[in-house]
Amino acid sequence: MFRDGRLTQLVLDRLIWFVLLLVVIFFSLRTDNFLSGINLINILLHASVLGILTIGQAIVLLSGNFDLSQEGTISLLTVLAAWMMLPYREMTLAQAGGVGWELHPFIVIPIMLVLGALIGLINGLLITRLQMNNFIVTLAMQLILRGAAFVISMGAIMPGTPALFNWLGGGRIGPIPVSVIATLIVFLVFAYILSNTRFGRQLYAVGSNRQAAAASGFNPAKTITTAYVIGGLMAALASWMLLGRLEVSNPTLGVGMTLETVAASVIGGVALTGGTGTIWGAFSGVLLLSVINNGLNLMEVDPFWVNGVRGLIILLALLIEAQKVRIKVRTVQTTVADKKAAAS
Repeated sequence: MFRDGRLTQLVLDRLIWFVLLLVVIFFSLRTDNFLSGINLINILLHASVLGILTIGQAIVLLSGNFDLSQEGTISLLTVLAAWMMLPYREMTLAQAGGVGWELHPFIVIPIMLVLGALIGLINGLLITRLQMNNFIVTLAMQLILRGAAFVISMGAIMPGTPALFNWLGGGRIGPIPVSVIATLIVFLVFAYILSNTRFGRQLYAVGSNRQAAAASGFNPAKTITTAYVIGGLMAALASWMLLGRLEVSNPTLGVGMTLETVAASVIGGVALTGGTGTIWGAFSGVLLLSVINNGLNLMEVDPFWVNGVRGLIILLALLIEAQKVRIKVRTVQTTVADKKAAAS
């Protein structure tokens, strides 16, 4: 067991949970109210929006691609949703040209979800059909979407979203926020999809070896496009959740969240090269980032140091990923050598 590296591989795959436990213990000892009910709820609230976005990012990463358009999607959809729900009389010429549509939330929410999926579809088609670079395509899409958000809002803040719309982001069932419950349900759904459906098998196959997946009868282009559609849909769901929690829209919402989703995914064991990782691993990465952000804020650490700690965590995750790759290669080489020795 020690020779083939399986024990080491198992430890590395579970290491994130031990790190999370150590971080929780550290902050609970260094701060007075870290384990208070209110603070734990704050951690989960941060993890809910980040978690939904990370699901979309993790699925795209598993296909061997990136999605940098997430925060642009949030900027556009939160502005657009607030604009569509605002009454005309509350708008000024400085706000979206004086046009408020006063639409019902039951109309606005499906529009948001469809637009999010459409953005993902466009990303996927540009990458698979036109063979464009996924990094550049989604980066350009982010800039386009954020630019559109500024054009629509004219840079203005749009307050006062309806209570019915705010339920997902700001509602509670007893002491538990609805957003936390919804996020856990979405994680459970996608954990099942990746483990028990044809799409999940295709996603891992395409991310591991696109040519081999095609030779096995899978359609890599369709799988990658579907991954981007799911990513766009998750960005739309996160937009609804975030706007419902803040009740205020502006075109800068979502800035910096793409980096967090990539970090959470990688920290949780999702390989940047695709084909490796789990949804629950990404979930652990979300929790770790949320706990660290919260704990450092309670300790009143300078925000610049917070970013530095994030960077160190990402580097550590990459080092662990590289070690796992080396172990897998060494295991394969050892197995091949043993077979040759047995045959001779």
